[in-house]
Amino acid sequence: MAAAAPVTAPKESPPEQAHRGRVLVTVYAAVVLVATAGFVSLAIFVRQEDVITNFDAPVAQAIQSINTPVLSWILLHVSDLGWAPLDIACVVVIAGALAALRLRLEALLIVLSTLLAGGVGTLTKDVVQRARPTSTFVHLAGHLADYSFPSGHVIFATVLFGTTFGIVWIVWSSSVLRNTTLVLLAALVLLMGPSRIYMGQHWPTDVLGAYCLGGLWVAGTLEVLLALRPRVKPWWQGREFRRRWKPLL
Repeated sequence: MAAAAPVTAPKESPPEQAHRGRVLVTVYAAVVLVATAGFVSLAIFVRQEDVITNFDAPVAQAIQSINTPVLSWILLHVSDLGWAPLDIACVVVIAGALAALRLRLEALLIVLSTLLAGGVGTLTKDVVQRARPTSTFVHLAGHLADYSFPSGHVIFATVLFGTTFGIVWIVWSSSVLRNTTLVLLAALVLLMGPSRIYMGQHWPTDVLGAYCLGGLWVAGTLEVLLALRPRVKPWWQGREFRRRWKPLL
């Protein structure tokens, strides 16, 4: 008997590819609009007392009630990555690793984007001027003197680890190492917010606002990267991407 021909998935036709591209752009644009609206709304309304009593305090108290030893330890120590010198070490390690892998433009943008996002977060705090959580509502792991909205730690983690997530996802094909790296980066982003609430140093809405701002910043950074990459010298381009990517917006 003749051997059966190997079964291969049918390739998408150009119209199908174009349709998928339009759907992706539509979803992407919708997410960006929702994040923008969410951040602006939170920045306007977070200073109202009802927000604390009806949402922030109950959610914070529920998160602080977690007493699983391993999870409690993680929530206590993830925040350490946002304090000096570990924050500087995280930026240096990630930028150094990208540069060593010949992703030089990506390494430079990671550093600049993280620094600029931190500055915007600080400026937003000074404009909104929301007070930190108090012991009336939650347990405080320590007192911080600056303003509360948005969380600088969450902006830092979202921009640094989130942008790195996007770069790793774009550059490398699926593998155990690549997928493990993506899971670790995503976990650092997702755990930073609950960690700040668990320690009583931010309200949940501070964290949500920071995720909105940080997510928008990551999207903007990746758009800038994809727009700049074809226009810079080959030394800056370094490693080839696994397939051709273009800015979505």
